[in-house]
Amino acid sequence: MTLKILIIIFFIIIVFGDIFAVKKNRIKLRYFTKPLLVPLLILFYIISANKVNQLVIFALIFCFLGDFFLLFAQKKLLFIAGLLSFLAGHIFYTIIFLKTTSFLSIIPGWFYFLLIPYIWYGISIFNKLNPYLHSMKIPVIAYLNVILFMSFASFTRIWAIKGFSFWLPFAGSIMFIASDTLLAFRNFKYRVPKGWISVMIFYIFAQLLIIFGFL
Repeated sequence: MTLKILIIIFFIIIVFGDIFAVKKNRIKLRYFTKPLLVPLLILFYIISANKVNQLVIFALIFCFLGDFFLLFAQKKLLFIAGLLSFLAGHIFYTIIFLKTTSFLSIIPGWFYFLLIPYIWYGISIFNKLNPYLHSMKIPVIAYLNVILFMSFASFTRIWAIKGFSFWLPFAGSIMFIASDTLLAFRNFKYRVPKGWISVMIFYIFAQLLIIFGFL
């Protein structure tokens, strides 16, 4: 059995373990399962990629830090640290996507009209969350802008990349938006102390799709 298959098997076990921990609110189990998810993805990417992109590694490292800090999200400073870590991860993903299209230099002007659905979505989500954000308005606005532009940046790759290499990261970016939207509503509007399984499912698929798109 190859190392790659072993990593996949172990990753699947950790994923199901983490989902179980979320469902049963086993916080101590999550201290073990959640921090292992991204390191396993990093290892899988390194041994699977024909050419390792250092920016992908940096993006995943910051996502790992985000996972770790958000384990203690009840503490405001650590929640903000988690938010900033994921924001940095999305910035690295955005740079990777934009480098494919020479930082938008090959994109036709009319294509930017496709920013409108992203803008509409961002305004809609912010308006729904605004009454509950209080001192977190500016960080949330910044995060919303970064993750939505990250997804748009992945969409611009349609001019340079075809097939799964385009569609998987783009689908992953949409999964990220879904995961973070649910997380925002859980944390700010509903203030639910325990996790939502849907948040982790969307997040895991987001990372997997992006990474497989880079292989």
